[in-house]
Amino acid sequence: MRKLLLPFLIFIIACGCKNARTDKKNESTDYLVSLEGIGPVKTEMSQDELEKLLNKKIPLTNPRDTISGSWMDSAFIKYKEADLRLTFVRTYAYSATDSFTMRMTDMQTSSPLCKTKDGIGIGANKQQIVDAFEDHILIMEPGYADTTYTTRSKTHYTIKVREDWEGRELVFYLKDNKVYAIRVGSFYDDSE
Repeated sequence: MRKLLLPFLIFIIACGCKNARTDKKNESTDYLVSLEGIGPVKTEMSQDELEKLLNKKIPLTNPRDTISGSWMDSAFIKYKEADLRLTFVRTYAYSATDSFTMRMTDMQTSSPLCKTKDGIGIGANKQQIVDAFEDHILIMEPGYADTTYTTRSKTHYTIKVREDWEGRELVFYLKDNKVYAIRVGSFYDDSE
């Protein structure tokens, strides 16, 4: 009886360990921050695609452009356990005449669950960001202490991570050399 019990116990323990590793991996990719988005939530998704992914409606304040004349909108959502602020832009849908759809252009979070593959997230410092993204374009600039953008802040700092001068970017917002928010979006120079 003991000879049968030992292999059975080893089998049960091995199965439990495999499931624990699988759960841990799935959990870490759910909140993985990249230049494309956070987990499966990607910039450039349409409102419909995002609603299908999340299995719920995204509450936009002005999706039909009837109140303010604005072509942008935003929403706050909870993705699993992380709060996200999403920005949308109205884009023309070529499937029907005078038809528009809302497309996500960026997202921002302050959730400590959201981290890059190198573990950069809320609480990381400037040097950790520089080390993790040494092969990327880094644009580092101090924030401003006032709303007129005339006095540079001694405590706020922004680091933008890009693969090229235009396109996708990660933006890390720091206060007292610690990341307090992360934004995933795009940058295009309209001055050309």
